[in-house]
Amino acid sequence: MEIKKILCEEKAQSEWSAIYMLLVLAIVAILLISIVKPMFQNSQKIVTKTRKALGD
Repeated sequence: MEIKKILCEEKAQSEWSAIYMLLVLAIVAILLISIVKPMFQNSQKIVTKTRKALGD
């Protein structure tokens, strides 16, 4: 009976939802970094090639 009371408390649920939200944000941040970083690296290579082609 005590376990049901603990699980049904709103405070405990809000703490878990905050933890889940942090986990989701961390996963999204990792995915964004893993996708966006290579894009910027590729763009730098293109800029370098373009500058060499233009004679800068």
